[in-house]
Amino acid sequence: MKTEKTLQLKPTHFKNHVFSREFESYYTEEQIWQWLNDPKTFTDNQIWPFRVEFLKDASQEHEFEPGVLNTHHGPLLSLAGEIGEVNPHYRDLNYYYGSYVFSFRFIRPYRLEFFTEDIEDKRIVTVQLSSFVKPSFYKLWSWMQGLFWSNFGKWMNKSIKKRLK
Repeated sequence: MKTEKTLQLKPTHFKNHVFSREFESYYTEEQIWQWLNDPKTFTDNQIWPFRVEFLKDASQEHEFEPGVLNTHHGPLLSLAGEIGEVNPHYRDLNYYYGSYVFSFRFIRPYRLEFFTEDIEDKRIVTVQLSSFVKPSFYKLWSWMQGLFWSNFGKWMNKSIKKRLK
C-alpha cells in the first residue's frame, strides 16, 4: 500500500509534475522485482560521469529496503534520497530537500515509484517520477522524461531475458 510520505515541500512558485509510464512484460512479477531490486540494474549501466550509489547501515541486509540511502549524481544532477515503502508490488524512493536536475532553481524531483500489476497473462510495470518544476521548465521536463524513459521497457525485458539464460 502506497504511503504519502515526502521529504520535501512544494515551493509556492513551482508546479507539481507527475510523469507516469507503463511498460508491458511477460515475465513474472517475481522475475521483474528480482531485476528491479538488484542494485547492479542501476549501478552497472551508468554512463560516466553519472553514478548511482547505495548506503546501508549495519542493520540493513539489502540495498532496496526502507531507510537505505541512495544518490544518483553527475553533471547538473544531484538526487539524494532514501528507500521508502517496499512491498511485493510497489517500491518508492523519496528524494531529500536539495535534490535537483539542472539547478535547484528549476527542477526538484521528490519521489520515484515503481508499481507492478497482473493483467491477464502479462505484467504491467509502471514507473512514476514526481517533481516540483518551475513553470517555464514544465513542458521541457515532460518531454525529457518521455525521452529518458522511452526504452525502459525494452531494456527491462532484454535484461531479464539475459539473466534467465
